[in-house]
Amino acid sequence: MQLTPRQQNALESICDTFFPRTEILSHGEGWPSAVDVGVPEALAKALDFNPRTRERAQFLNLLDVWDSKLHAFFTAWHYEHFSSLGGDVREQILLSWADSSLRKRRAAFQALRKAIGFLYVMLPRDGGANSVWQKIKYPGPLGVKRPGAVRPLNVIVPDRELSLSCDVCVIGSGAGGGVAAAVLAEAGKDVVVLEAGNYYDDGDFDGAELTGFQRLYSEAGFAATHDHSVGFLAGECLGGGTVVNYCTSFRTPDGIRAEWASVGVPWFTSAEYTRSLDVVCERLHVNREENRVSAREQVLERGIKVLG
Repeated sequence: MQLTPRQQNALESICDTFFPRTEILSHGEGWPSAVDVGVPEALAKALDFNPRTRERAQFLNLLDVWDSKLHAFFTAWHYEHFSSLGGDVREQILLSWADSSLRKRRAAFQALRKAIGFLYVMLPRDGGANSVWQKIKYPGPLGVKRPGAVRPLNVIVPDRELSLSCDVCVIGSGAGGGVAAAVLAEAGKDVVVLEAGNYYDDGDFDGAELTGFQRLYSEAGFAATHDHSVGFLAGECLGGGTVVNYCTSFRTPDGIRAEWASVGVPWFTSAEYTRSLDVVCERLHVNREENRVSAREQVLERGIKVLG
């Protein structure tokens, strides 16, 4: 999305307030600012992923008024442009939005915080490594490991009006829709599955966070409730949540089943639920033979044990 010079200036000032450039320290170089990394330009492009025209318009209106002297005066009693203020005052203004009694102001702060923070650590720079990656010792994406992998599924991507007939039409191909379609097909029904996202497989996965969010998630990973207090990491691709979520599977522990049953859902301790678990575990080959705990979870495990 193309921003006006006024909107661009406001956005750069906001990004620079969240992540300002730090000076060179005695033990090495300082941190780059969000502007250095290219966050404002990426954020402007990300607006195109938001399907809600009203929200895009509200964001542009926000940028129009953000750098006005009146905005700074009424929020921090400084009659200056936001971009001309010192870092401490700009932080004060942003925090006043975070703690505002007005829901729309709190929502705007949360949306900016998440978007700028995500992009600050995700963006590649000029096709290469983001300088932030060097600071956090992240080596960068692994790249595509199986570029010639054969796609096991044949999908129809409509490019014109189509006339299809079926017994059942399933909307969505994720953990809900995919299972429903499979059960119905096994029962002899003619099933059509509709999916809003594209089909990605081994030959498409390069390990980069940014392209992963743009390709695989609804609204490029920024979908949220109206006030942005809760984010929705919803898959929008063939396979939905089964593609974007972790692949760790385990049976519902008996103690948890008993707890759920005790609060009003006795079905969780029924034989039918046990049979359902059996079917799922067989289909997904659930086992503990490859259950190597990752380094991150090992740190968590040590902390839990220390705490008793």
